[in-house]
Amino acid sequence: MRQLLILLMIQFSFGLTAQNNFTFHYNKGVESFNKGEYSEAIGNFNNALKYRKESNNQYKVAGALKERALSKMHLKNYSSALKDIDEALELKPEYTELYYARSLVHIENKEYDKAIEWADKGLEIKPENEDLMINKIEASLLKKDYPNAVSFSDSLLKVNPRSIPALNVKANALEHQKKYKESIAVYTKVIEIDPQNIEAFFNRGVSYADDKNFDAALADMERAMAIDTAARWVGYNNIAFFIKFEQKDYVGAMEYFDKSIKQNPKFSNAYNNRGFAKLQLKDLKGAKADISKAQELDPENSYACRTMALYLIADNKTKQACEQLEKALKLGYANEYDDEVDNLIKLHCK
Repeated sequence: MRQLLILLMIQFSFGLTAQNNFTFHYNKGVESFNKGEYSEAIGNFNNALKYRKESNNQYKVAGALKERALSKMHLKNYSSALKDIDEALELKPEYTELYYARSLVHIENKEYDKAIEWADKGLEIKPENEDLMINKIEASLLKKDYPNAVSFSDSLLKVNPRSIPALNVKANALEHQKKYKESIAVYTKVIEIDPQNIEAFFNRGVSYADDKNFDAALADMERAMAIDTAARWVGYNNIAFFIKFEQKDYVGAMEYFDKSIKQNPKFSNAYNNRGFAKLQLKDLKGAKADISKAQELDPENSYACRTMALYLIADNKTKQACEQLEKALKLGYANEYDDEVDNLIKLHCK
């Protein structure tokens, strides 16, 4: 009897240690993930999964696979991330967070139709899951399917009329459709829900500027800057880009870009935009210096590639301009902005 009791105690102790090992490494992985240390997070989740057979909670195992997948996603290892999620789905196919994670991986990999497909699969299990609905909305926006982005947003707003993410995406989609007064109305709803929402003030300011109501645009952007003075560099850039550029006031724009750069000397977009302003004022040397600085600060800035191409065209260096335009496309310019680069290639490149 005594031997049996000792044996049971040893077995219980082993199981507890294994479970504690799993939890310990899992928690370390979450901690690393939250710090943005994704490679370290993967190593911690790898260690946790070594003890998966001793874990009594298969949701936790599926969760470790999911978290490892999201870590891989941040490192752009999309195929391996999807394998982790598939493995987790074999364990717990009813776990809706896995469908959310898979949809998110597809969004990050610019596979927007697949993102919507997997969000829909998750919604079959939990029809009013807001995270899945938001993924579906954002994927529609990113694929430039603006009518569906609005429609899907409205579906979520029926579930939660105060969903700020749904309202923001809806307003953004309306803005892209040039329905500025409608987008302004939606951003106003966001501000009514959250009067300190900086993003909504900035974005409503953009809609006002696009609607040529520059006084209202300036008031909104200044309000956002007053809410968070640390973000004034964003406001200065936005005032110059969305208001001064619209007014063709390039000298006035440069004054604001100067302020933006003074507050944040590493802000690539402000250098790029100031370079564009100098280009309009025929200061080719100054334009080149600013655009080059923007590309130095952010080598993946597709907008800076576009602006550098405009400088090179102005400087009669068409071949190099075309190289910059092709680079802009590879970096996702068309997905993020508009058709300007495609049109420039048709006009200047064979």
